[in-house]
Amino acid sequence: MNMDELEYKDLEGEEDDKEKESFYEFFVAGVKFHKLHTCLNEVQVGECLMMVTEPSNKYDPNAVRLEYASFHLGEEVMIGYVPAKISASVSAAMMISDLKAEVIEVNPSAKTWEQLKVAIKET
Repeated sequence: MNMDELEYKDLEGEEDDKEKESFYEFFVAGVKFHKLHTCLNEVQVGECLMMVTEPSNKYDPNAVRLEYASFHLGEEVMIGYVPAKISASVSAAMMISDLKAEVIEVNPSAKTWEQLKVAIKET
């Protein structure tokens, strides 16, 4: 799967009360320009990332920045973005729903842009 291949899942189907279905699943965009490499060894499947909208982003006014709360570094680390293809939808959904960005795959030996896969879900 490359960076442009995204999966969309509709939340209207049957779902388990304990686990919400994903809106989107994707590899984090822009990781080679940010600091994922500084904390990749501590990121675990199931952990949540902080999502921050960036309306003043010069490349994408709908940009959603992803940050990881690094215990080792003792700070929030900007690791990349929600892919631009879906950033408008995610940014809009953040205004009307409580969403979380959950790590669903960590693969340090993969190509840089395929090292971290995330799912956007309702909380």
